[in-house]
Amino acid sequence: MKIAITVWGNRISPVFDSAQTLLVAEVRETEVINRQIELFQAGVFSRFIELLAELEVQVLICGALSDEPAAMLAANEIEVIPFVTGKAEAVLSLYVRGMDLADFTMPGCPRNRCCGTNHCPARENRTRK
Repeated sequence: MKIAITVWGNRISPVFDSAQTLLVAEVRETEVINRQIELFQAGVFSRFIELLAELEVQVLICGALSDEPAAMLAANEIEVIPFVTGKAEAVLSLYVRGMDLADFTMPGCPRNRCCGTNHCPARENRTRK
């Protein structure tokens, strides 16, 4: 399985639409066996979708996500876990071990109400399937 995380430095990029760097992790069972960094052009969502397909990414973890890219990702059957914040490696480590990501929900997306997306980590217990 391959998981991608939009990153800014060592943290999850706060806004997907302006992200330009992707951490791609290959996971076997509960262990990351390979990592790579990919650069991409912000705002060119069709090329981003092509890049995810080329890299065989099944899951994308990101920060705030607007409707247009969310729809494109869903149409291309990429599982998206948006509105996540924090250090990318910490989130990746928890996710691959099947741990709950609710503590990494972005401010403004509190657990007791959702920020408007069906894939909000506050709406459900977001763990690896």
